[in-house]
Amino acid sequence: VHSVRRASHMQARSFSPSATRLDDLPYHIVVGMPALSPTMETGVLAEWYIGEGSAFAAGEAVAKIETDKASIDFEAQDDGYIAKILMEAGTGIDIAVGTPIMVTVEEEEDVAAFANYEAPAEAPAPAAEKEESAPAPAAAKAAPPAPAPAPPTPAPAA
Repeated sequence: VHSVRRASHMQARSFSPSATRLDDLPYHIVVGMPALSPTMETGVLAEWYIGEGSAFAAGEAVAKIETDKASIDFEAQDDGYIAKILMEAGTGIDIAVGTPIMVTVEEEEDVAAFANYEAPAEAPAPAAEKEESAPAPAAAKAAPPAPAPAPPTPAPAA
């Protein structure tokens, strides 16, 4: 899951030493743990190939991610800079798909704005709440039977 925020130059800035408002940050993308296969639910961040502040190009391997089946290079989709690494590599901890792992920016001068950035706390998934409170689905109606095939045509007499 990627979330994108743009800075708003018309808002008053909040000067709080403990937190950075997302509205005060330059354009960035919070990159989540990618699903590198259709069945991947978690992965282990084995190694970062590119460090904070470094540039990367589209198609370049940014990190190595281990799944239950293989080790796969995570490739960048666009050019940019890693502004902040949110998850350390080499911990052996399973990270759920979609969990923020890094922040990227398009311009090198925007990297410094993320020095103290922390990923926002995620709200509980609404799907889990819906499963508990949703009524059971009504039984599906049976499809009408298929029409019987036409009887075979008799062969012409010779």
